[in-house]
Amino acid sequence: MSKSTLQRQKLIADLIEEGIITSQNQLKGILKKKGIPITQATLSRDLTEIGASKKRDLNNDLKYILPKDDVNSAQRSISRRALKDFVLSVEPVHNQIIVKTTTAAAQVVAESIDNLFFDGIAASIAGDNVVLIISYGNKEALRISKLIDSYLN
Repeated sequence: MSKSTLQRQKLIADLIEEGIITSQNQLKGILKKKGIPITQATLSRDLTEIGASKKRDLNNDLKYILPKDDVNSAQRSISRRALKDFVLSVEPVHNQIIVKTTTAAAQVVAESIDNLFFDGIAASIAGDNVVLIISYGNKEALRISKLIDSYLN
């Protein structure tokens, strides 16, 4: 999966979570205004991949929703896929973790790690193809690196 696909799917998920998306045409128009032209087929595929479905709200209006449980969360799914697709290696060094990525994917990987809400991360910094994660200690760094590594297979 490409970096742009993951970024687009994250934007779609963010828009759906705002609770305002009622149709694919509306979503397509919003994406177009944001400079993201998309075909109907691609939009349908993106909605399927992030698990979006339509449900009636309290006013009986149909709106797109995303799965909310931890296992099926769209944001978590997108983040897991980004780690699998773009991370080349993970190496703990004292209280830090060095995550090497494919070219120009470090920002996507860093945001994905942030979206997975791993305990023990103090901060992360992304370059072009490396993410530096600073943890609160050596044990946390080892645990976090193992967690990230578990998403790569």
